[in-house]
Amino acid sequence: MKPRARLWNLGFLSLLATQFFEAASDNLVKGAIGYAIAVGGPWESFFGAGGNGLVALAFAFPFILLSAFGGRIADRHSKSRITILLKSISFIVAGIACLGFASGSPIVALTALILFAIVSAFFGPVKYGMIAELVASDKLVRANGVINMATNVAVISGGLLAGLVSVHWKDSVVDGVPTGVGAYAPGVAIVALVLCGFLTCLTLPKLAPQDPDLPVNLDPFSTYITTIREMRQTPLLATCLAWTYFYFVAAIVLVILPDYSAFLSISDEWNSYLMAAMGASIGVGCLSAAYLDKAAWRGRFVALGAFGLGVVFLALGLAPPDYTLTMILLITMGLVAGFYIIPLQSMLQMHAPDRSRGRVLGTANGMSFAMGALGGVLFFALRSLGMPSNRVFLVVGAMTLGVCVLVIMWNRRHAAQESR
Repeated sequence: MKPRARLWNLGFLSLLATQFFEAASDNLVKGAIGYAIAVGGPWESFFGAGGNGLVALAFAFPFILLSAFGGRIADRHSKSRITILLKSISFIVAGIACLGFASGSPIVALTALILFAIVSAFFGPVKYGMIAELVASDKLVRANGVINMATNVAVISGGLLAGLVSVHWKDSVVDGVPTGVGAYAPGVAIVALVLCGFLTCLTLPKLAPQDPDLPVNLDPFSTYITTIREMRQTPLLATCLAWTYFYFVAAIVLVILPDYSAFLSISDEWNSYLMAAMGASIGVGCLSAAYLDKAAWRGRFVALGAFGLGVVFLALGLAPPDYTLTMILLITMGLVAGFYIIPLQSMLQMHAPDRSRGRVLGTANGMSFAMGALGGVLFFALRSLGMPSNRVFLVVGAMTLGVCVLVIMWNRRHAAQESR
């Protein structure tokens, strides 16, 4: 049996673990900064109202600029070697993050977040492209479900750790300056996760470059333009646009939730439980969608997911400040989200040509963060106009129901073309 014929081979398990620690460390840094600048946080005045939206924009920019270039590198070189190099660089970035929190400098902490984003921008097309090299094509949907499940467990872990270390870090702040052991809590946790990610990537198998003769091109935008033109000739572009919309709404949700500490009158630790519940339910939804997958059902799953997300967002925007109700709605949102994202992600990987898979996925990754940046801008704009954070869900819900209508129309058009 060839290694790629099995889902649970050593290479896939290594990628699974490496991605877990990558996602956990990224979300720990984002979460810790988010709590620091949320309503009532030590850095709130530095960033101003809606500051989480600006941070989300800063995090997204490297992905927008570098993802296609990272995809080009992923096609030209061994993805396993690139992963080891990126994980090595992460140690330096983790040290900068530790310094930022320990010194109480929002600028240094934000710099570390942007550097983590640069590393992740290169790792994105590598990890998604690597799945198709490690797993047989008929196992690809399930592999995506498992990867997304693990990623959301990592988001839970990173979110929970962010809430826990933020409590100790905030308690250590005296007159704006962290003191004592609590000042190092975020940094120590970040370094530990980076170390684990480095150790797990060392067990990846050696993978051959898919297109070693691909010319070097330092202009990231030319790769975007060329790849998008190629994607227009197939359903890939429509699939990509639908996939990236999820990251538009996800970016908004992630910058709204830190403000729920004030809205629900709860601690950051209890807020992190909300994020954990949402992350766990997304993982369950992704795994369920993967194991229920059938080619004929994928379009229907996407429409079902979009409809469910739209309804839940509207309910969150109208809900009173009740912790239990908010928890239930976030869990429901996570469950239906899996049915939206998994079919689209799998279709992207299935239809992308082998030689250009890194560029296709890198372009899709860059587009997803461009959408995430737009989400951050929308949140900042609405907050600047005086809209409470929880009411932003109403805007997102209306937009998502509109996307549901578009998906249904696309499904009908596609079905009509196949029947001819």
